[in-house]
Amino acid sequence: MKQIVDEKYQHLTDEIARLPQRMAEGEGELVYDSRNRVVRFIIDGKPMMVKRFKRVNAVQQVVYTFFRKTKCERAFLFAHEFLIRGINTPQPVAYMEEHHHGLFTTGYFVSLEVAGTETSLLLREVQDYPKDLAEAVARQIMLMHSKGILHGDLNLSNFLCNTNPPALGDETEADFSFTMIDTNRSHFTEGMPTDEQCLNNLVRLTHRRDLYEDLIRRYAHLRSWDADATVSQALTLLTRFEQRKLKL
Repeated sequence: MKQIVDEKYQHLTDEIARLPQRMAEGEGELVYDSRNRVVRFIIDGKPMMVKRFKRVNAVQQVVYTFFRKTKCERAFLFAHEFLIRGINTPQPVAYMEEHHHGLFTTGYFVSLEVAGTETSLLLREVQDYPKDLAEAVARQIMLMHSKGILHGDLNLSNFLCNTNPPALGDETEADFSFTMIDTNRSHFTEGMPTDEQCLNNLVRLTHRRDLYEDLIRRYAHLRSWDADATVSQALTLLTRFEQRKLKL
């Protein structure tokens, strides 16, 4: 088992090393269980999320052992990169890689737990969704792009939203802050990515057409792009993306 622990949590190395076995024995609070599994533990008084990635197939074992960083390593490294660039994401604690006969089989990523509601529940699942939240999402995407970040799975479920009430006596409306999760497929550029990269990055936001068009229009306004032309391009990209997924 390869284990890398962030320098802030070196004192927890032994406890972190036991997490895979504890997960296997059913300990912790199960948070999510599908392709990957996420379990919540309390370590040294701190709530931590442990994500166990799906076991890779034989070809992927060779690829991830010799040619490419594993998902858990990328999750750890990319979380640091998001934070360095000023975008909130759960604090990375550690990652671990299991090997069998010298080949990588599965990995674990450990991070601090963060509060927040999946933005998909606040926008996509609400008929008359809050327009100020849609505007905040568009601004968050613009902020990430301005910092050279192309989130690799930019769907609304990966925006954890917190509502920040105005200060006492302040008559302005509440605003929103976001913590980005599932960052391991992201890409980074020096400065703003190209217009094409940015537009392609938006295709996973949502399949709900009215919401998608609204988010694209708001983003286009922030970029001083032609909104109608941008929406048309974005809808074409979304249709192609959906058709490609159906073929798979």
